[in-house]
Amino acid sequence: MIRVFTTIVLLILGSPIFSQANQNCDKKNICSWIESENNENSLYLQAKNLIPGTHMTVYLSIEGSNIETDPPSPISFVLDSSEKKKALTIKKKENSQSSGSISVLAVAYYGNLTAVHNDTYIYTLPYEGKSWISVGYNSGEEHRGGGAYSLDFVLKEGASILAARDGIVVETEDSYTEGRKDPKLIDKANRVVIEHSDGTVAIYGHLQPKGVLVKTGEKVLAGQKIGLAGNTGFSTGPHLHFEVYKPEENRKKRSFATLFKTESEEKEYLSEENAYWSPDGKTPPGFPMTNLEEICIGNSVPNPDKLEVCQYKIKAKQTFYLSIPIFKSGPYLFKAELISGKTKAAVFKLEEKIPGGINFQAWEIQTDLAPGKYKAKFYLEEKEIGEKSLQILP
Repeated sequence: MIRVFTTIVLLILGSPIFSQANQNCDKKNICSWIESENNENSLYLQAKNLIPGTHMTVYLSIEGSNIETDPPSPISFVLDSSEKKKALTIKKKENSQSSGSISVLAVAYYGNLTAVHNDTYIYTLPYEGKSWISVGYNSGEEHRGGGAYSLDFVLKEGASILAARDGIVVETEDSYTEGRKDPKLIDKANRVVIEHSDGTVAIYGHLQPKGVLVKTGEKVLAGQKIGLAGNTGFSTGPHLHFEVYKPEENRKKRSFATLFKTESEEKEYLSEENAYWSPDGKTPPGFPMTNLEEICIGNSVPNPDKLEVCQYKIKAKQTFYLSIPIFKSGPYLFKAELISGKTKAAVFKLEEKIPGGINFQAWEIQTDLAPGKYKAKFYLEEKEIGEKSLQILP
């Protein structure tokens, strides 16, 4: 979870009738103060730099001897303009002799406490190309509680981050440089925070140092490039943390499952250990579980992090490798066979079960094939997904 709030504490030394206090403001210029008039003492809030069209939810807790508030504290209060707002009234308890001291705790969150998420909205994938979800809903260490409906997309350092929905940028941070699995870095992830028209907020976290490409107050459109993927804060590798939430009472938040339009051309909820990419109207052989064009046969050991250009030419009487990318989590039954160009008969067959939870599978194969031309056929779940020409070199 990326926390996006600050705390301000106001201490007033009171008498039976409170005197007016100076304003106390946090780094976001959310200010609180007490005004006394007509024997009534009121706490006011003001978001002096609030961006038009956005909201700030402020949690208020008032503590003090012999005092009570109306409405009762703690409460959460929504600021929707830069005008000052009366949040509550403070008064002495009946039959009390003195008010003593008062402590005011104000914790500010981006977003609208009363927001109603538009569950029918179809989000744009927040990256270019293809990405796997390493941590999905209700999973891992951080995707729990208020942040249960968060997604971690595996991306290379510097990959483009796109806005998933239209909105207004309410916060940016790109000064942090460290990234590792360390609780001390929980609040030190570079990020872009965007408020949507329904009052919910999206967080794009773990960006590169100096990897923010938008400014606070800027209106952005879905699909617009807003940052660069990185590995800052509490993180085990380059990825994008994406989350849509709204503030709730008692310093809590509620995250939302979000629909995306994907390569399937349908709206869908995304799940862990699967890959997704933007729709382009193309459906390669093996879609959507794999792509025939990326199945590789060669003499070199395959590298899952590097897409190889496979020539389908291997040396005779040498070990070769067969590899296949997996875009949707299995298990799957995979079959491959080599058919001689001369005899038209199958001279080699492979049948393996691809387990769930992986995005790449490779096999080391030792066989004694005569030089010549062959045809390689591939099957997933008993369905032929295509074939390629193969040549065994002398």
